[in-house]
Amino acid sequence: MFQLIKRTRKFLKRFKFFRSVYEFLICSKGRVSDFLKRFPVIKKSHRWQEKAAERYFSSPFHEAYNFSGPERICFYNDSKARQLGDMLGMIKINLDPEKRFQAWIDEGLFTPNAFKIIDNMPPNFELVIKNSIEDLRREFQLLDNPVAKNNVIILDAMREYIMRIAKELESLGHNDSAEIFRNMLSYKSKNLEEALQRILLWSSVFWQSHHRLIGLGRLDKILAEFIEPEQSRERIELIKEFSNALHKHYSFKSNLVSKGDTGQIIIIGGLEPDGNYFSNELTYEFISAFLENKLPDPKLLLRVSKNMPEDLLRLAVKCISTGIGCPLLSDDDKVIPALEEFSYTHEDACNYVSSACWEPLAFGKSLEQNNIGGINYAKLITKIYCDKNFTQLKNFEELMNSFEHELRLELKNVTQGLNKIKWEEDPLMSLFTQDCLEKGKDISQGGAVYSNYGILTVGMSNAVNSLLNLKHLVFESGRISLAEVRQAALKNFPDHGLKSLLDENKYYGRDNLEIINLTNRINNFVDHELKNYRNPFGGRVKFGLSSPNYVEEGRFTRATLDGRNDGGPLGVHISNPKGVPYTELVMFASQLDYSGAKSNGNVLDYFVSPAVISKEPEKFFMFMKAAIAAGFFQMQLNVVDSEKLIDAKNNPGKYPDLIVRVWGFSAYFDELPEDYKNVLIERALACEGRAA
Repeated sequence: MFQLIKRTRKFLKRFKFFRSVYEFLICSKGRVSDFLKRFPVIKKSHRWQEKAAERYFSSPFHEAYNFSGPERICFYNDSKARQLGDMLGMIKINLDPEKRFQAWIDEGLFTPNAFKIIDNMPPNFELVIKNSIEDLRREFQLLDNPVAKNNVIILDAMREYIMRIAKELESLGHNDSAEIFRNMLSYKSKNLEEALQRILLWSSVFWQSHHRLIGLGRLDKILAEFIEPEQSRERIELIKEFSNALHKHYSFKSNLVSKGDTGQIIIIGGLEPDGNYFSNELTYEFISAFLENKLPDPKLLLRVSKNMPEDLLRLAVKCISTGIGCPLLSDDDKVIPALEEFSYTHEDACNYVSSACWEPLAFGKSLEQNNIGGINYAKLITKIYCDKNFTQLKNFEELMNSFEHELRLELKNVTQGLNKIKWEEDPLMSLFTQDCLEKGKDISQGGAVYSNYGILTVGMSNAVNSLLNLKHLVFESGRISLAEVRQAALKNFPDHGLKSLLDENKYYGRDNLEIINLTNRINNFVDHELKNYRNPFGGRVKFGLSSPNYVEEGRFTRATLDGRNDGGPLGVHISNPKGVPYTELVMFASQLDYSGAKSNGNVLDYFVSPAVISKEPEKFFMFMKAAIAAGFFQMQLNVVDSEKLIDAKNNPGKYPDLIVRVWGFSAYFDELPEDYKNVLIERALACEGRAA
């Protein structure tokens, strides 16, 4: 009888398996993701996780930076919290006795994840700065829900990990450092050094568990209680050493395109809910430390306002003028009202931070993933002229109808893609996210206060320039026909004369109502189409006018009707490829509509020659002050001349410390791919009024 039952069970299991394979092949139409959703056990199998590790370590990212394969795998069995605890027990501690701060990542340890990880935003480290492990553990033990239980598991594992670190420090005779770690168990941070060490420790745990692009948050605000009178120089030195520790594992933390894209952004300054501008000694000292350190990573974002202290702006301009590419300036007078209109309370809007580059989000309350989709406006132009009906368009309004039709289809594809995302359970991020504990829901299940998505856009300048070229050259003046334009673009502009004609006027970025109104019309169309979208957690989707993908997307975009060739880079953020006066570019940006869902990063981006600043520094400062008064959304600058960039490209190693701003991050020029070097050189030449 026992054998019969055993055989029957075996048969039923086989039948269930074959039925599922049939559903995979027939019902799911071969979609592997659907199949895996039916079989989550496959993703839990050790073999599947070993394969995931092999894929991770054989990716172009790791090949580019010469990383070895995984030495050890921390397998996921039945609990993400326990997996995290196991991971902490497996980490090889790599102390540096010569350094004040201890920070490391065990690059050979792999922690598999089955689905998309929630990252690209800063945890609110105030939780662990102002509480001990035991304090938090006692609080969580009082609650009976899954998040509280996971929190206890994580804290127990962290306690063991911290004790292991302290013992190793003591064995090396570093009793003072060991005490800093032991204090984490029973006391809140006693001083700035202890607080910064806790941030480093917990940040490294995020990176170790393969969370990417982990920022640091509003450090001048959450560390304010540790400001001691007459210790400014000591604090600057601490911040410099803290930054050096964050800079460790620079290659490991960087994304694929270039070293430097780590997302380790520190937010300073900003308007308070009562309208006053927040800053303190640390706000100034972070900028001063970055001035002295001159590293491309980590990076600073300074929240600015008409109400900010003038001496703080002067210090920020001085830092920008060194050419290190930071701080990026984010204008609270524009950003906060836009965030409020989108969905935030006034208090949360005033406490915003950013994702890896510039995309605003609510601090410590969000599952806001701001880089999970995108729109390539330039590609929509190619779809229009590739359609044979393109030559039948009678006027500009019909052209715009065609463009908006393609845009509507593209937005539908984007939102359908967003709905398919499955998030990895994330007890670590839930620990630092407000409302997860109260709701008893993991952040991946909608436990956060805000669960909005964000998409990026690229190629707006190419689209606007193409549309206005057709308006002026075809429909108004009749200088060329749609058929001529179509044939030339399909053949990648063999006729140099037509290419030159299309390339002659670069409208985008100019202070002209026709250009501004067209840009706002496209933005408002997107806003209207996305208005009713809700993700599975009830969150909305926001977008902006900036994207890091101007080179990558350009490679797969055919020639556009602004004279850009097939495969060439697309327009960069809010800029003008011909180079326009800074004042005109600012006036253009100040008149764009950032309301509705348009708050996912809108970066004004331009080059300034160092000679211009050194010749008239006060004039440049007054320009920056006037720009804030005019009201841009965000701004970043490259302070470098074309001759130095060209010389650096032709002579690698001549300028090893030359730092440039790439998209939302800074990097060493020598370490950039060639196509990014070329874009920077071309833009520098254009801003100097010289041809590439």
